[in-house]
Amino acid sequence: MHRVYTYPRSLVLGAAAALLVLAICATALAAHPTAGKSYSGNTSAAKANGFSAPISFKVSSNGKQLLKFEYGNTGCIAYPITGDPYTGAHATIIKVGTVAVSSKGSFSVTNENRSEGIKSKISGKFKTANTAAGTIKFTQHETGPGGFNKSCGPIDQTFTATTK
Repeated sequence: MHRVYTYPRSLVLGAAAALLVLAICATALAAHPTAGKSYSGNTSAAKANGFSAPISFKVSSNGKQLLKFEYGNTGCIAYPITGDPYTGAHATIIKVGTVAVSSKGSFSVTNENRSEGIKSKISGKFKTANTAAGTIKFTQHETGPGGFNKSCGPIDQTFTATTK
């Protein structure tokens, strides 16, 4: 009597089960922000008068939103910069506001400030619970008295923000 081995079928089923478990674990291990924490860092924009462009936001208590998302950008400034352009009464901080975070830890938003002619496209992802990285595409179009009409951008920059 000959014995029929089912070893190959068992091996295939075992491998399929292992792959399924790995796929589920990879989804479960997607990085998410730490709820309630504040994150800050800098963008890759060229330094203005020796100062790096900041980026900051706070994560909501449920971890599903980035609150008060803002970043520094000197944009279309046509006059000489003195001091730190990201602090003080005339700071060049772009206030984006609230940004939704997906279940996989990624985020994306297009924000437009019509009064200042600024448009921001932001996308990013949490690499770890303490680090987010992404890109910002910035454009600006200004008009004013006497036919003033100036545009700049799109300016592409990257960013990294961390929490302690």
